[in-house]
Amino acid sequence: MKPAVLGALVVMTGLGAAGCGATTSTSVALREARDAGGTQLQAVRVERRRLANGDAVDVVLVRARFCGTNNGVSMPKVNGRCLPTEVYFAIRPGATAGGSAFLQHGQAHMAAVAWKARPEFRIFPDIPDLLVRCKIPRGRGGTVAGLCEAKLYSRQEVAFLEHWPLSRPQGHRNTAGWVVTVDRGRVVGVRRVGSTLPQTQY
Repeated sequence: MKPAVLGALVVMTGLGAAGCGATTSTSVALREARDAGGTQLQAVRVERRRLANGDAVDVVLVRARFCGTNNGVSMPKVNGRCLPTEVYFAIRPGATAGGSAFLQHGQAHMAAVAWKARPEFRIFPDIPDLLVRCKIPRGRGGTVAGLCEAKLYSRQEVAFLEHWPLSRPQGHRNTAGWVVTVDRGRVVGVRRVGSTLPQTQY
């Protein structure tokens, strides 16, 4: 499998210290983004997900600018311009801090466009590089417990990968899915990768 885009994802955990007055996952995420040097903050959306380890979290996608800061995160500029960057925070309900991952400009939008390509992708998160628990449909009916992720695959590709069954340890699960090619904000191709999908087994 191709590696994710070089420099596409900078994983950071526990940004910022716990502060006062944070009463929701959104307010916690905005505060942590501000503590990381973000300006022009906007919470784009919030999703309740269950991570691979079983923890329930609110995943908050925040858009902000992280450029030219002396004390915080500085993302690369494009043609000398400081462009908006997306960062998602995985915050346990009631917590005052959480893990986070920064994405380069446009990558969250590319994943969201790819996610809309087929109805089968609705079980996946539309935020890239987030591994969550999911119920994978079987072709003969029912579901199998597994893990789902939307993974940055190349500069123009997003892979929607299923790992199953969840009952097997990591490294012993089946992996398969689809790779979606996006060009100029439009889906131009979808191909299958990996082993036989549960959806096609009868």
